[in-house]
Amino acid sequence: MEKYWQIEKVNLKYHIPLHILVCVLLLGVSPLLMGVANLSAEDTAKVLERYTALIGIVMLTPVFLPEQDRNLRELVSARYTDCAAVYLVRVLGNVFVLACLLGMYIFMLYYNQCSFPAVKYFLGTLAEMLFFGGLGLGFYGLTDHLVAGYMAAMVYYISAIGIRSTNPFLKLFYPFSMSAGSYTEKYFLFAGAVVLMAAGVYLRCRRK
Repeated sequence: MEKYWQIEKVNLKYHIPLHILVCVLLLGVSPLLMGVANLSAEDTAKVLERYTALIGIVMLTPVFLPEQDRNLRELVSARYTDCAAVYLVRVLGNVFVLACLLGMYIFMLYYNQCSFPAVKYFLGTLAEMLFFGGLGLGFYGLTDHLVAGYMAAMVYYISAIGIRSTNPFLKLFYPFSMSAGSYTEKYFLFAGAVVLMAAGVYLRCRRK
């Protein structure tokens, strides 16, 4: 366990502070961009799904970024710790950070007298965050280009905004279902997130 903790310590110290700062800034400016006080359950869901969930892209897509330097990538591959374990530790650490940030944001909404089921919305939004981030991570692992990962996630997000939840192409993976009164899609988003992140890690480890 000690070696995995060391991996996460390096990740926290060198790799993700900037990404955490970006997430904090995005969440911090939300009161200036939209109302976050005295919201109904539907309006709260819109804020969480259409804005807050975007930090999943920021935190999870660049998991492979430290190995963008080929020399560092070869060093990680040559170490006694399997590269998949290194990436999975980073993913889990970043997911924990995401959950903490989301938890604090949920508390802020609750403090501002928003009316919503906190636990249900927390889990639903986290599933959406993981899906968006997993989509970026998967395409990053496939293409070996960080920008491609960000673009894939953002294209899906923009497409979902312009497509109705009943559209057959996005029906089971429609990211904004809570504000439409449905929660079933969140289970599919979570399952899709697991598959996408696993595929991204697998493809990255196979890349020479």
